[in-house]
Order: sequence, then C-alpha cells, then structure tokens
Amino acid sequence: MSDEYGTSDFIGRIRQRQPERAAEPPRRKPAVRRSFVVSITRDGKATEDLVFDRAPTIGEIAVRAGTGAYILSIDLIKHPAEAQLAAE
Repeated sequence: MSDEYGTSDFIGRIRQRQPERAAEPPRRKPAVRRSFVVSITRDGKATEDLVFDRAPTIGEIAVRAGTGAYILSIDLIKHPAEAQLAAE
C-alpha cells in the first residue's frame, strides 16, 4: 500500500490537491456591517445600551459608561449588506 509519495507523506498529498483549488478564484463574501451593543446599568434598575461599530475593549466601554457601571450583556448584530437591501 504505497503511493508515489509514501504512506506517511501527508504534506505531499495535500500539495497534489492544491493546483485544483488554486485554479478557482477566491470567493468574496458580501460585506456585512456589524454593530456591538453593550447593555449596562449604573443603579441596578435602569439599563442603557451603548452601540459600537467594532468590538469594544474594556477601556472603551469604561470611557463611555463610566467606571461605576456594570455590564449586563454584549450582543453582536449583523446588518445585511447594502447590495442585499437594494435587491429586495
């Protein structure tokens, strides 16, 4: 049971398959806009949502919410691409 690269030449077998995949152009996913919503509370009763365009750091949350706020949740919302909205 031996092929031309040997039974233990895993990298060789993978390189054999590469030319087939390299001929295909890379597929681009449609751009998806994302928003990050951080729900916070300062008094334990009322909640507030902070919206960020990219994943916020702890420092960015602290600057916007203050150091006395408690983080309740962090949600990721994906918005459809502009081209998808135009097609509908």
